[in-house]
Amino acid sequence: MAHSDLIDLTGPWGRILSGTPLNHETHTRAGQSMAVDPVTHELFVVQVRGVPTDGDLCVYRMDRRTGRPIDTMHLTGFGHGNQIGAQHLDGTTHLWTDAGPLTGDYGTRVARVPYRPGQTLTPSSPGVTTPFRPTPDAEQSSPNVDPVYHRLTVRYITGAAGKERVFFRQYPIDPVTGAVTWTATRTIELPLGGFFVNHKTPTPQGFASLGEYLYLYTGSPEKNNTHITAVSWADGSFVAGPQHITAVPGLDRREPEGMCIEPMGDEARLLFGFSGSLTTPREATICFLSTDAPVQGVKLLTDWTALTGVSGATPQTGVMSPRGRLVSLAGTTFLQLRGGFDCDITAEGPFAQLPPTLTPSRTVRAEVTRNNQGGRCVCRVEVDSRGRLSVFGPTADNRITWIGLDNFSAAWR
Repeated sequence: MAHSDLIDLTGPWGRILSGTPLNHETHTRAGQSMAVDPVTHELFVVQVRGVPTDGDLCVYRMDRRTGRPIDTMHLTGFGHGNQIGAQHLDGTTHLWTDAGPLTGDYGTRVARVPYRPGQTLTPSSPGVTTPFRPTPDAEQSSPNVDPVYHRLTVRYITGAAGKERVFFRQYPIDPVTGAVTWTATRTIELPLGGFFVNHKTPTPQGFASLGEYLYLYTGSPEKNNTHITAVSWADGSFVAGPQHITAVPGLDRREPEGMCIEPMGDEARLLFGFSGSLTTPREATICFLSTDAPVQGVKLLTDWTALTGVSGATPQTGVMSPRGRLVSLAGTTFLQLRGGFDCDITAEGPFAQLPPTLTPSRTVRAEVTRNNQGGRCVCRVEVDSRGRLSVFGPTADNRITWIGLDNFSAAWR
């Protein structure tokens, strides 16, 4: 596995989704959590439908290249979806979520469901596992999968009102069959009274486990108080954090929502999400921290990824194929572009689109080369928070016929 299962919570962050609208229906509820199929790397986001009753969920399968939904599935009578997990079984993604009977809109049990686009499943549908309750009095049960070490973690609450206790219990997954053995291998209780005042303060927003460490995600939308805390499975002690998370500055709304682990060869990523909009449809933004170490002081966050031409701009080919990447150097993350576009531009505006993985939170800009027109051979290009790459300077008598991006390097946030 990775050089360390303990992820540097202060390290540079990258991005998976950037303001993706959850617009399958007119939902007013935020996206709750996400999971990644460990084999196909397909990304799934779950949202509370809110209609006709609480406990109903909408699951989106996302196109990571465009940042838009591919298709959806409905889950009726399951729960809140405040944390989910994923397994790959028999060529199909299966998702873990909370399941009824419900207390409010939270499931008291957990269950695994096959992803079936366009369908509506209930806890009694074929293919859904028998809902499991970790203890007879468990409330607000929620699951997460460690896809590297093949373990299922279940968070649950016990105790009367005012005396609630929070537990995390782990169960082994057979790496061949995918079956879960419902005999817990370890259990830890979240220590309350310090940073974790009680079972709901700070607001729990997700969790994920990687090897010997459990990561807890907390925070509220109206406060700048998003934190990640790493807890040891050995004794429940804090080994890192609570670390204040400042990723994605400039979001209209910063409600932390969900975590998961994505295996990346010998390394792994810790994904964490935000509900980032005040209006409907609600938007999902997903970021990550990774286990991989810098090489000679440079950490690659996102490798070279293709850019798409718009407004008639044509990507050049071969070594000039337009691409971008994110690298971190000495505490600063840089967006680097290369290649170029052929075009016929006589007015300022967008000529290319960056994928969500490269989209900044705030506009970044650089001076780049262009065709020589009357001694003018440089133009300014900018990338905005929607990933639009625009050019400035062309006019009817100052036509731009190609743009080179090889010297684009700008601080990215």
